[in-house]
Amino acid sequence: MSALIKGLDGVSRGWLWLAILLTPILALAGGMGFQATGFFLGVSMALVWIADRTGADYLKSLWPITLIALMAWAWISTLWSAHDGDFFGGNASVLFILTLTLLFVPLAFLRLTERMKIALTWAVIIGGIIGVALILIDAASGYAISIWADPVAPGADPIRRRGDAEMNLGRGQVSYAQLAWPIAALMILRMKRGFWMAVIFLIGLAVSAYLNNLTIVIPALVLSAGFAALAWWRPRLGLFLAFALAIASIALAPLLGVLAGMVETDMMRQIPLSWEHRLRMWAYSWELIQQAPLIGHGFDSSRVFDELTFRAPDGRDIVVLSMHPHNIGLQIWLETGLIGAGLTAFFLFALLKTTLGICQNSARAMAVSGLVSATATCGAVSVGVWQHWWWALIVLAASLIILLPYNRRAAA
Repeated sequence: MSALIKGLDGVSRGWLWLAILLTPILALAGGMGFQATGFFLGVSMALVWIADRTGADYLKSLWPITLIALMAWAWISTLWSAHDGDFFGGNASVLFILTLTLLFVPLAFLRLTERMKIALTWAVIIGGIIGVALILIDAASGYAISIWADPVAPGADPIRRRGDAEMNLGRGQVSYAQLAWPIAALMILRMKRGFWMAVIFLIGLAVSAYLNNLTIVIPALVLSAGFAALAWWRPRLGLFLAFALAIASIALAPLLGVLAGMVETDMMRQIPLSWEHRLRMWAYSWELIQQAPLIGHGFDSSRVFDELTFRAPDGRDIVVLSMHPHNIGLQIWLETGLIGAGLTAFFLFALLKTTLGICQNSARAMAVSGLVSATATCGAVSVGVWQHWWWALIVLAASLIILLPYNRRAAA
């Protein structure tokens, strides 16, 4: 049995190193590969856990149970969803299975020796620097790296290829906005001038977002910097407020829809089209939520409400609800109702309780507070809540916290 466990550990560590080393490439390519690396790493660690039931005490906490309950409810909501998705084999079932495997990803970090943790820490730091450098160069060069790696196919539309590159780079920038604070904390602890290296790292990411016209990353970094700084000074307070922000972004999401519906058309025309579009879809989402407030319209149902359009200033007719509301709170309410929103808030509350116990020093508290607030901010205006790559990315970013010292004195 010991030989089997050793072999399985070796396979899982191989997947772990692959996931870390590939992160800069996966981010630049749009982040979609995170779900594959997360899945295979999780499966390999699940096999380790089956052979050796040690090191995964965190699975006995309340938060994994509430997360599974949330994903199960989302899957069940497929039964009444207007979206044409199979109950077995559809996106909801895939997300449920992916979530189960992702729960084992932290175990890969927990089973590392101290020597391995240090080596992986440097791989994360160097990979983060390379990743942001690639993103910055790609944005500054008009997506030269992206188009070089995936050239315009013969007969294809170069403008559309450029648009795809812009979208992929945007997802990569969102990815690093969430990875930023665990990486920054590792820099501060392990590098001689780590604080200034972290500052340069964050500024480079912000500049790349500016060059890519991705407005959300800069506010997300600024806001999360405030929570991270507070957590460094007062760990418990910073953690509590960051999670309060995340819980409020879900529980109070309908209020955003109400407020969006109060904005007059003339005022909307004074803001960028992307934000006008968001205000319109948030107001429309609130109308849909009121039609099925308890159980929602079902998983992925946001995709079918595409008949309502509005006329843009340039004369185009734009679909109001484009794929999803671009606000995870509104999407949870719209598709899974009050029950789904309640399960999400309960999960975050349970996760906060665990986090307060394991993040008592400044470095860990800073990393988690920055991660939670950045994730909540990006989720409030950008990604779809059920995107597989996003869940895998969050778990990977959260698992990086394990590389930081647990002892209060070691990181205070």
